[in-house]
Amino acid sequence: MKISRLLIIFSTLFIVSGLFASDIADRIVATVGDEIILESELRDAVEFTKLMSPTNEPDSILRAAILNELIKNRLILEEAKKESVEVGRSEVDDEVEKNISLLKERFDSEADYQEALKNEGITEKSLRDRYRDDIRKRLVSQKLLAKNGLTDINITPTEIKKFYELHKDSIAPQPGQVALGHILFMIKPSQDQEQAGQKKITEIFDIISRGGDFEEVAKSFSDDPATKDRGGYFGKVAKDLLQPEVQAVISNMKAGEVSSPFRSRNGYEIIKFINQKGDKVELSHILVKVKLTRQDTLDAKKTAQNVRNILLKGANFDSLAKIYSGDPMTKDSGGYLGEFLLTGLQEPFRSAIEKMPAGAISEPVLSEHGYHLIKILARQEDKLLTLEDLQDQIRNYLFDEQLKERLDEYLAKIAAQTYIAKYF
Repeated sequence: MKISRLLIIFSTLFIVSGLFASDIADRIVATVGDEIILESELRDAVEFTKLMSPTNEPDSILRAAILNELIKNRLILEEAKKESVEVGRSEVDDEVEKNISLLKERFDSEADYQEALKNEGITEKSLRDRYRDDIRKRLVSQKLLAKNGLTDINITPTEIKKFYELHKDSIAPQPGQVALGHILFMIKPSQDQEQAGQKKITEIFDIISRGGDFEEVAKSFSDDPATKDRGGYFGKVAKDLLQPEVQAVISNMKAGEVSSPFRSRNGYEIIKFINQKGDKVELSHILVKVKLTRQDTLDAKKTAQNVRNILLKGANFDSLAKIYSGDPMTKDSGGYLGEFLLTGLQEPFRSAIEKMPAGAISEPVLSEHGYHLIKILARQEDKLLTLEDLQDQIRNYLFDEQLKERLDEYLAKIAAQTYIAKYF
């Protein structure tokens, strides 16, 4: 466990509110002076905490703990108002970016982070926007504490060393990491299959153009098993989460319009644009899949092997990634995937690079996306972090511990003069 995860005072004390906001008015769960805390606010805070730090705690315990933090939040903000403590916009913007970065660190990969956002039905843009108000409140609170001398804390080298010696078995081990690049060779269908797909989608579009009912046509001809029986209904989804080619097609469409056929990574599609509300769009679609054969797989593997041979002769990996890679997210950056913990790598990548040294390039590796050539850009094996490595994190942790003690005393004084009631 990293020291920074043992205790992050202000990221846990001032929990983002409104991230998963409900439009429905809810009952009051607490009163703090003249302020109220709603059930919806508490529920949103619980969901956000689960997103940031997945836990096995029962909801009842988590709700009670978070309600206490929301009450503390109210107490401090009310006191800040009395003392006219404010912060500038640039301070808020800087902290928003830092907190987004901290949130991403809690996931094993960028893909896991994006999947978590997708599961909650939000985009990173909306997350950043909804962070802003809470960050402002947190900074106001920090300034209030500093104004009252609560942040005048000195952590000595002796305290840091003592903590390291006591906890090094749990905080010093650092698992191995790798930085990876890849070139993706997508398994593409033959020209005959492409032409067959084009012919079928053109015939389907002709039926719709002559007045055919979109939903009935989808039920009869779509190859998407998830939407076929619903008349092609895809549902409501954040626009930013759609495939780039779909985003391009719907960018200028109006409610009720039907697109011309287009090629997506799934096959040939026709989109019916139903509605848009905010950053979410409601769509139906008809999909014609383009069938793959065993020979298509063999052709992709052969191409990957040929490119590998060129690389082994000294060709530049970045340049060939830009030419050959079928991954639109990484090809323009020379195939760069990012840094990963060795223990957190998913198969088939983990097995493929397990014994490879830095600079090595894998044999073609098959995944659901196609064949990959994986390059180890950098590699760091498991190691123990020294006192010098961890002293800043330990100092921050001990500072936060002492600050928490002072904060609790300060809040107790404010609470003694404030009416507080809980209703659950």
